[in-house]
Amino acid sequence: MNTYTIDDLKILFGDNLRRIRLEAKISQLKLGMKIGLTHNFINDIERGKKGASFETIAKLSTALEVEPYRFFIPKRARYEEDFTAYPEHVEALLTAVEGFKKHYGQENG
Repeated sequence: MNTYTIDDLKILFGDNLRRIRLEAKISQLKLGMKIGLTHNFINDIERGKKGASFETIAKLSTALEVEPYRFFIPKRARYEEDFTAYPEHVEALLTAVEGFKKHYGQENG
């Protein structure tokens, strides 16, 4: 388990907020207007300069249509990435599985 400082959590929250906001194709200004905050405050949260209250987290999750926990999901380490990020490895794995199935006569399983 990782240990997080308050500053670590602010940065994690801000990075995830920025990513989620950009995925939703909404500007800081528009998001701020939706939840009653200035775009400068949204910018400060995204840069980890300011923290968000529970009330603000609830407003952000509602405005961006995401569950609140998504703001706190740590970035995965490189070794934890999905296999889909490495198509050549997936292809080699599928080829090996097919060869294994043919070798043992289980082509339908």
